[in-house]
Amino acid sequence: MKRRSAVEELFNDFVDSIKEKQEDIGKTINDYTSNLSPKPNMDIIEDDENIMVITDLPGLKKENIKIDLTEDSIEITAQCNEENQFDNHDFVRRERTYNKLNRIVSLPEKVDIHGSSAKFENGVLTVVLPKLENKTGFDIPVD
Repeated sequence: MKRRSAVEELFNDFVDSIKEKQEDIGKTINDYTSNLSPKPNMDIIEDDENIMVITDLPGLKKENIKIDLTEDSIEITAQCNEENQFDNHDFVRRERTYNKLNRIVSLPEKVDIHGSSAKFENGVLTVVLPKLENKTGFDIPVD
């Protein structure tokens, strides 16, 4: 059986040290980001008449969802009011959230606020936003 050289041992110690630091950094980043308001996943789909905003909000109740709409943007806020049963425990990894979710996006076109509708089913929020009808323009002759 060959004995490992001093260089190999030094290299292995170095790699082990880097791995430990990576784990520490990952835990620190996870602890920091768990306190931020997470952004829910969202798709925006457009056809000739509507813009649809589809947002994943798993585990939430529709009464905890708020939609703020302007002609050119949408803000979706959802609050999870469920108490966390693990507050007195140390997490090794924490990815699920028990706080507020928030997402604001600009829309590709102006929409009719009053003609909009929303449906929440199986943890998916679908907001249908009718586009504002194009105003007919006219050419102005230049003299």
